[in-house]
Amino acid sequence: MPLADYGPDENLNDNADIEWVNKNWVRRMLRLCAFISMLSVSMNTPETFKVATKLIYITFAFDTVITVLFTAEMIAKMQIRGAWNGEAPYLKDRWCQFDGVMIICLWGSVLLQVFEMKDPDINDSDAAILRIVRAPRPLVLLRVFRNFFKFQLPKNRINSIFKRSSHQIYNVTIFFLFFMLLYGFLGVQFFGTMKHHCVENSTYDYTEDNLTLYNLSVPDTHCAENEGEGYSCPSGLVCKKLNLRPEIMGFNGFDHLATSIFTVYQAGSQEGWVFIMYDAIDSLPSWKAYLYFISLIFFLAWLVKNVFIAVIIETFAEIRVQFQQMWGSRAGAAQNDGSQVIQSDGTMWRLVMMDENKAQGLAPPIFQKVLRSNFFHTFILILVLLDASIAASLSFNHRDKLPEDKLDEFYYAEVILTVLFALEALFKIWCLGLRGYLRRSLHVFELVLVVGTTLHIIPVLYRSPFTFFQVMRLVRLIKASPMLEGFCYKIFGPPKKLGSLILFTMCLLVIASSISLQLFCFIPKFDKFATFPQVCSEPLSLEDYACGCVTLETTASPFTAGSAVVRR
Repeated sequence: MPLADYGPDENLNDNADIEWVNKNWVRRMLRLCAFISMLSVSMNTPETFKVATKLIYITFAFDTVITVLFTAEMIAKMQIRGAWNGEAPYLKDRWCQFDGVMIICLWGSVLLQVFEMKDPDINDSDAAILRIVRAPRPLVLLRVFRNFFKFQLPKNRINSIFKRSSHQIYNVTIFFLFFMLLYGFLGVQFFGTMKHHCVENSTYDYTEDNLTLYNLSVPDTHCAENEGEGYSCPSGLVCKKLNLRPEIMGFNGFDHLATSIFTVYQAGSQEGWVFIMYDAIDSLPSWKAYLYFISLIFFLAWLVKNVFIAVIIETFAEIRVQFQQMWGSRAGAAQNDGSQVIQSDGTMWRLVMMDENKAQGLAPPIFQKVLRSNFFHTFILILVLLDASIAASLSFNHRDKLPEDKLDEFYYAEVILTVLFALEALFKIWCLGLRGYLRRSLHVFELVLVVGTTLHIIPVLYRSPFTFFQVMRLVRLIKASPMLEGFCYKIFGPPKKLGSLILFTMCLLVIASSISLQLFCFIPKFDKFATFPQVCSEPLSLEDYACGCVTLETTASPFTAGSAVVRR
């Protein structure tokens, strides 16, 4: 059956003497170059260069060398495979197209850095917008991990899967756009312009030139144009329409269809939608806002998003079924702890299933039976529950804490429980043997807890970080419910799969942070994307929120997120 490769194809030819680009050390070197390029673009910001001035020359040197290496690889592959014509032309392979785009971005980044080194003030001028050419560069990190994306399936099967999934994604996309347009039109018809604010009672018209914070209610509040339809301003303030630019008022609202669709998308992402709803409640009759936003959250934020997730899950499930049909199910082999051996009963030879976990220890058969009994497992679970209850009863007063050399009754209870759990581990080793005991990951986890809690009951180490081992005993309560145990295994899976998921999530976080860093690092008076650590971890402080309410001249808008946080 013909197989179709879906992944990076680096083994088209086997002549390693000629095709140096296919050698293993070259591939590893290029993956290392991709990782270094990712680090280089993460450090390539004006604020980072102000902190460490030599980094501009270091990043330039690395980018130049890496760009030359990637370009040489591209030229070699074009000579081997052909640029447009041939058995597997370079420009018709999608991974090669990706590599070509990355090379273009690398050359653009190197040339841009030449001008930055020649004219340092370019970072403060309008030409800083050219830094966007570096934005796609963090995607080069995919070269480090893309070998794990390679798989093979019969071409007709994979085409049917893609056709079916693409058709479903198309339907869900149309479904999503329909509700976006529907609520965009409804927003324009329901709310329209909401520009009325409570301002100081005065006879002159407020404009962006004469409006200050002292003229607004604190916090800033929308109000109803018609009395009784929404929020009424308190005494000393009057409801007036403020004709200010969108840069000051904010770009969300329901003034026209384009702005309304943008506002619907923002509300559908469930980010800041409550402030828009509060403004609608204050400006118009409240039932309109309740009906509109409750139904919007239900359809866009919950229904459509879950349908998208269901389509993706179904696609991966279909691929998994296709793999199982080709290679057979390996679940039985994975769950089987035994093996078949040939034995003779005196008359004939037969295959006999031998359980490797049985009768490998030194314990007599009666103790083997006790180990497998429900009474033993129930007793251990009761001990774990008792340990959890004792730990939950413990309270620690930081002001009147006990001296280091004085031990309380909780310590002696912990000593007794630690001894019992240590005896449990020794009993299992006696019954199963050391090799049979360590074969199961759960037994290894129990042994680590025994060692950690044994160190914990040493008086010098009692009030120390070793307490975490005592707390981790609660994980053993999962064994009390087979349904809960199976559910946790499905969620977390084997440690290898869980580690791969964490690594994949971290890579996406790093790539998204580096892209946003290059897109927004040159914005004046906006330092949240100045350096890579700020993009990844730094939250907004109370001072940042307060800056939104100081003066009209120092912020983009006194009516948006800053004042809304203070109000609600």
